[in-house]
Amino acid sequence: MRALLVANTYATTTDGSIQSQVVSELSKFLDITVANTSARNDATEIAKAAQQQGFEVVIGLGGDGTINEIANGLLANGPNPSGPMLVAIPGGNGNVFARNMGLSENPLEATAQIMNSLNAKNFTDIGVGKIATNNISRWFLFNAGIGLDAAVIAEMEARRAKGKLVSDFAYATLALKELFAKTDRKHAGLSLASESGEVHRDAYFALIVNLAPWAYLGSKPLNPMPLASHETALDVYAPTSLSIPAIFRLASHALAGKSAVADRNVISLIDQNQVHIQAERPLWIQVDGDVVTQSTELTATHVPRALRTLAY
Repeated sequence: MRALLVANTYATTTDGSIQSQVVSELSKFLDITVANTSARNDATEIAKAAQQQGFEVVIGLGGDGTINEIANGLLANGPNPSGPMLVAIPGGNGNVFARNMGLSENPLEATAQIMNSLNAKNFTDIGVGKIATNNISRWFLFNAGIGLDAAVIAEMEARRAKGKLVSDFAYATLALKELFAKTDRKHAGLSLASESGEVHRDAYFALIVNLAPWAYLGSKPLNPMPLASHETALDVYAPTSLSIPAIFRLASHALAGKSAVADRNVISLIDQNQVHIQAERPLWIQVDGDVVTQSTELTATHVPRALRTLAY
């Protein structure tokens, strides 16, 4: 089986030694070719070319941003379940997609899991999400967001650009700063239109979840919409209160994996094929933990069985 390994050696937990060990293990079973990225969106262009070059599997070694770029390359011409399989080896800080799919955080252990699934032919076609704004269109594998979480990621990326440490502690610190020092907690400026056309107003930010958990804090999942999966369409989580009691309740429920569906301070939309979100001012938007633009609106769409990957 011909496989292309797309490696981001600048990812948080990836280096040349790890890459060499991963390649050594993969080479025992696969006809492996390696392509290293050097800049943003490189992985997208590499994945686009991989299909034309006849690769059957495209394996990403890096963080969620690298895996998202590969997915966007494979989906450049639309749903592609008959194209190369997408496989993720964790090499970043969050590794949400890989962990949500059931892979170990250790890249060598994850590689062994991948080889076992390939040998057993445990293939699966997954549903993916797509956002469209006035200036971009982008696929996502596990989540997207507008507002607070995207603003925190934007700050994290600015921190990384300055050579500062990227960590769960840094993320939590920036999230608290964004929430309490920068967010107007007295005025909610988001409205959401569900698939049925029903309009919900006065949300502060919105998370669009395609595959739970939404994120991780260390080893602990943050899981406000725990039923979101690749077998269903999109779930949306949009808080309508950021009072101190509401914040503590929402945080404790997310840490406990308790669904927000019944929470009076959350707009919860379940199994949505399409959602439109409007903001009063331009807000940051992220897909799979990667900030992509600022906009006053976005439309999120679910596409079932769009991409082939492995089941573990």
